[in-house]
Amino acid sequence: MKQLTFGSVMLALVLASAGCRGKEKPDPDIGPNVEAVDSPDALMLASVNLLNAQADVFERIRDKDSAEQAEPSLHVLKRKAAILAGKSQELKMDEQTLEQQKLLDQKYRSEFEKATRRLMAESRRINADPELAKVLRKIDPGGFLK
Repeated sequence: MKQLTFGSVMLALVLASAGCRGKEKPDPDIGPNVEAVDSPDALMLASVNLLNAQADVFERIRDKDSAEQAEPSLHVLKRKAAILAGKSQELKMDEQTLEQQKLLDQKYRSEFEKATRRLMAESRRINADPELAKVLRKIDPGGFLK
C-alpha cells in the first residue's frame, strides 16, 4: 500500500509534466496553488487538481490553433508538476508509515483514479488524430504524448 500511494503521486507528477516551453506569458491561475502544499494531504489534493487541470487543457485542444494556444498553459502545468515533485521529496512521502499511506490512499483514490482516467482519455483522443498529435509533439517533444 505504501508503494501504491507514493507511486500514485509520482504518476500524477509524471503525467502532469506534459508541459512545454511557452512563447507567450503563461496564465498564472491555471492548476493548483502548489506553493501552498505543506502536508501529504495537500500534496495528494494538489496532484489530483494538477491532473484535472491537465485534462482540462487537453480537452480544449481540438485543432492546430487550439493546440498552439494551449502551449503557455502546458508550460505552467509542467512547472507546477516540478514543484510538486520537490514538495513530495520535502515531505518524505516515500518514508511514510503503512498506516499513513493507507489513509491517504483511501481518501484520494477515487478522485485520483477519476482524474487519471480523464487525462488518459484526452491523451488517447489527441493521439488518435495524427496531425494534432504531431503539433503537440512539436510543442513538447519530450512530453506526455511521446
